[in-house]
Amino acid sequence: MENRRRPQPQPSGPTPLDVDTQAVSTIVEEIRSRLTKAGRKDQADGFKKAFGDHVSCYGIKAIDLHNIGMDYVRRLRSPGYSASVAVADNLFGTGNLEEGLIGAQLLGANARHIGGSDFERFELWAVKLTNPQTAEALGTQCISRAMSGKPSIALRLLEWAKSGTAPKKIAAVSSFSPLVREGRFMTDALTVAEPLMTDASEDVQQAVGTMLMEMTRLQAPRVVEFLGPWKGKGPDIIMQLAATKLAGQDRAAVLG
Repeated sequence: MENRRRPQPQPSGPTPLDVDTQAVSTIVEEIRSRLTKAGRKDQADGFKKAFGDHVSCYGIKAIDLHNIGMDYVRRLRSPGYSASVAVADNLFGTGNLEEGLIGAQLLGANARHIGGSDFERFELWAVKLTNPQTAEALGTQCISRAMSGKPSIALRLLEWAKSGTAPKKIAAVSSFSPLVREGRFMTDALTVAEPLMTDASEDVQQAVGTMLMEMTRLQAPRVVEFLGPWKGKGPDIIMQLAATKLAGQDRAAVLG
């Protein structure tokens, strides 16, 4: 009898959300209306100058955006986590800078509910990333928490670091910042940082340097050892940021 392999189960994608879709649509429309009213052309022009004309944005100062986001964090407490995810799903889907930041803020406020299975949804959001700010927010507030519950996600982030777009690379390495600050995922973080040490994007370099700086809080010797071979040839942004909290011989070992 012919030996046939059983078909392997295919990824099913994110779990469907059990939410009131009309209520979610109403909230999304309200958020976009408020962002439109708060937007300023000069601020939007500044974002486009910094991140590129391809970036969709309203042009809102960070404090004003945070305050708008907090209004909807409170508004969504009663509907619960699934409603927050559904709203964020809509916001991340556009690639807009401020919409993505509010989406990450909504999930960050519900961090205790984020699990490893949420990464499948975050991976879809990462495809829409257009700028370093939203990428960092997705990494630190969403992916980091999912990886905490499912460490194997680090392997997927290594793939992003090797072959992803610049925003995906930023999301990947930024995901480790909250974890290494607590002394966790050190080896995985350095493994993801390694292929990014030669990345030409200054935004990517800044994300790598920031993550390494966070690691020095508890594991300065590991950062110094990691950067040793890059002394004198590593990107200045990475080396200087990583050395921010170092002193004495450790600082000299990185910067010379």
